[in-house]
Amino acid sequence: MDIQYLPETIIAQRYRILRTLGQGGLGITYRAKDLKNGQHVALKTLSLHRMTDWKALELFEREARILESLNHPSIPRYLDYFQVDASQDHSFYLVQQLAPGQSLAALVEEGWHPDEVEVQQLTIHILEILIYLQSLTPPVIHRDIKPQNIIKEGNEGNEEIRVFLVDFGAVQDTYRHTIMGGSTVVGTYGYMAPEQFRGEAFLSTDLYGLGTTLLFLLTSKSPAELPQRKLKIDFRDRVRVSRNFANWLEKMLEPIVEDRFQTATEALAALKGELAFTYSLSRSEKPKGTPIVLKKVRNQLAIDIPSVWLRNTYSLVFALLPLLPALSFIALGLLSVLVVSISAKTLLAISFILLELYFCSWVPTFSFLFRSLMNVRLKFDRETCSLEWYWLSSLWGTNRMNGNTSDLHEATLSQLRLPFARQPFTFCVLHLKRRKIRFGLFLTRQENEWLAGEINGFLEEMRSRIDQHN
Repeated sequence: MDIQYLPETIIAQRYRILRTLGQGGLGITYRAKDLKNGQHVALKTLSLHRMTDWKALELFEREARILESLNHPSIPRYLDYFQVDASQDHSFYLVQQLAPGQSLAALVEEGWHPDEVEVQQLTIHILEILIYLQSLTPPVIHRDIKPQNIIKEGNEGNEEIRVFLVDFGAVQDTYRHTIMGGSTVVGTYGYMAPEQFRGEAFLSTDLYGLGTTLLFLLTSKSPAELPQRKLKIDFRDRVRVSRNFANWLEKMLEPIVEDRFQTATEALAALKGELAFTYSLSRSEKPKGTPIVLKKVRNQLAIDIPSVWLRNTYSLVFALLPLLPALSFIALGLLSVLVVSISAKTLLAISFILLELYFCSWVPTFSFLFRSLMNVRLKFDRETCSLEWYWLSSLWGTNRMNGNTSDLHEATLSQLRLPFARQPFTFCVLHLKRRKIRFGLFLTRQENEWLAGEINGFLEEMRSRIDQHN
């Protein structure tokens, strides 16, 4: 560990140390004054004599090279990089523009408790920085997104906030493997994505770090202190945010890389409501007043969802859309009375109706809207799973899908934006090996979250019992 310089110490006959800004694995960062032009700068130091791992020097030099190539108003500008030889030591120095303001960690420590609006404002600024980094050739991965490395300035009164991303000591470009042949763990515990423990990093790795940083702002606690379920942070009962934002956070914090937003551009579009997305859930409580009946015994789960035809205006209006072509065919059939015999008219009308029913059953969008109005029955046991849509009773079943429970991966939530609707509609998706089954379009978000959680919980219990039996 480096020995800290005392205030007023002068480095390289040019930089006067004012105070310590922070200390990490790659040395100590000071606030210093450039005696040549009077500007305050950030001076990062690394001592060769006290360095325990040569890789630290490689990271330090890489940070200098990367910073020199970056040009973004929210990334402090690279100013200088030099070495100083002493009789008993050899030190390296990196000089950067000083980011005005305080780190998010320091602000929270002083009692700052941002609300959802403030957090979303910050999120947009940070995502815009990450979009810039990911747009470079090659893309740059920061790998250490955390409250200490995000500096905030402004937001007092009507002052517009500015956000800065600092400390690129763990940075990686995607044309290289991680710093120790794919084995070195780089990052900060609590804010690291699971793949970082394997020495891996992807574009979505920084999104996980951002997600955990936002949890810190909302809870004032390290994400490592929050409960987990299946390696995923279970935060919903610890924060007070809108469901849309909580759902977005769920996606950011997916432990599996492929389940997260893949880029900052995608994450920002979803945050602004411009992109629908799918996310998984843990179990939640049964919504009050729901007519859905869920029955569960040891090895069986049955769910009955009543028809939602008249549940709300959208279900009624959009439900009629698939029927409009059918009505037109019927009208044509009736019109044929004027030109053909009764028997021919009847045959023509029936043909048109059958054609339309077939059309509604196979065109995905119309079929999904049409089925979303019907009664739905789901059944799961250790071996099979089924989903049935019907009208008045199961004897009037319109369609039925069967599968093997072992092929059912999980239940997730997705969204569909319908014409004239302000917010996208949430629905459930059952992921089987070769297909996806959708249901619950006009249910409430709480109902879909509850159903997805219950199905996933049942699947987890079945797999656990099978593992114990084997």
